[in-house]
Amino acid sequence: MEHRDGRTAAVTLAERSYLPMLPGTRRTTFVFVHPVGGSVSGYVDVLAALPPDTPCVGLRARGLGPAGEPHRNVPAMARRYLAELGAHHAPEDLVLTGYSFGGLVALEMAAQLEAVGRRPAGTVLLGTWFPLQDVPRVEHVATFRGLVSAIYRIPRELLELEGLSDAAMVAAAAAAARDCPTLPAEYRSADLNRLFGVLAANLRMTWAYRVPHYGGPVHLVRPERPGPRDDPGPWSERCTAGVVTHDVGGEHNSLMTGAHGERIADVLATCWPD
Repeated sequence: MEHRDGRTAAVTLAERSYLPMLPGTRRTTFVFVHPVGGSVSGYVDVLAALPPDTPCVGLRARGLGPAGEPHRNVPAMARRYLAELGAHHAPEDLVLTGYSFGGLVALEMAAQLEAVGRRPAGTVLLGTWFPLQDVPRVEHVATFRGLVSAIYRIPRELLELEGLSDAAMVAAAAAAARDCPTLPAEYRSADLNRLFGVLAANLRMTWAYRVPHYGGPVHLVRPERPGPRDDPGPWSERCTAGVVTHDVGGEHNSLMTGAHGERIADVLATCWPD
């Protein structure tokens, strides 16, 4: 990823989760947690619009590479990510930021830091919906199908997944994707079973997650015309210091791209000028 001033985001395919993305001289470091698909590539427009001296790191899901297995619950994922961050940064210097599912992980990380008396500099939920509970199997499958279609450009009608276990669902989706001409070129040499397995695991984790109480302020970035699931009310019940909302345009799936990503960068730079 090339920044507008020529800096390169050093995103590697190593199994570690911690990925240096942009160097910088500021003390405050922005941490971008992966969404449900596991990759941090979707943050490229936000990174490009940040001030040039802003240090940024990403957290990529375990299991995308061959050396590790996906996490099975959000608290364990958060603990692993905090351990990796702690080797490089003081918690008080970090703004924990996550798009969609990544916002759940960012908030869990903030709560775990607060529990040991080291609250982060900030917590930002980018289009993160408060998780539903007791989701029926049919909705789980439908959501998985929708995500595979949206992320990997596989027509939904090719994804016949009803009545399958998660393992069989992942295998069927991967088989359909391999034969699909709309699959983006960057995924054609990838292990699709592994990519879809991370997606399915993170989706299961979403349905099982119970949002903790958190005493620090939280920023919620929403589309310009928020839908019912963009309501800050459930977050406010858990985040006792309050929830600040920022409506930046677009809709959920386009929130990170183009002008919307630039507005998110403006929010981050304004709220944390160092």
